[in-house]
Amino acid sequence: MRAERGFTLIELITVIILISILSVTLFSRLGSVGTANLQAGRDDLIAALFFAQQTAMARSNVQLILTTNAVSVTENGTPIIVHSRGYPLNFPNGVTTSAQTLTYDKLGRTTATTITLSASGASALVTVEASGYAH
Repeated sequence: MRAERGFTLIELITVIILISILSVTLFSRLGSVGTANLQAGRDDLIAALFFAQQTAMARSNVQLILTTNAVSVTENGTPIIVHSRGYPLNFPNGVTTSAQTLTYDKLGRTTATTITLSASGASALVTVEASGYAH
């Protein structure tokens, strides 16, 4: 009698169960796209705040302008170009904030404020100190 090749039903079910357990574990650790976009938007905003502060200390008064879905760094009303990319920089999809303008002086100081970013029902705060430090 010739032996048949293949997997038994028990082996197939075991593999399917293991793949299901691994998938559930992996997807629960990834989080949502909205949360990732929110974190990316927060990082973009902090980078723009730091850039505005450093540019103001090197040149003159610089404004950071927030719209509901973008951030722009300007000097005398002209967006500053960094390499091939310039401002305004759009936030990732779904990330919004309230419109406001911060002006940095030659010492890198600005008005202390808290900026709230929102996406998919979650929010992230960025605090700007009067010294210009953002966190």
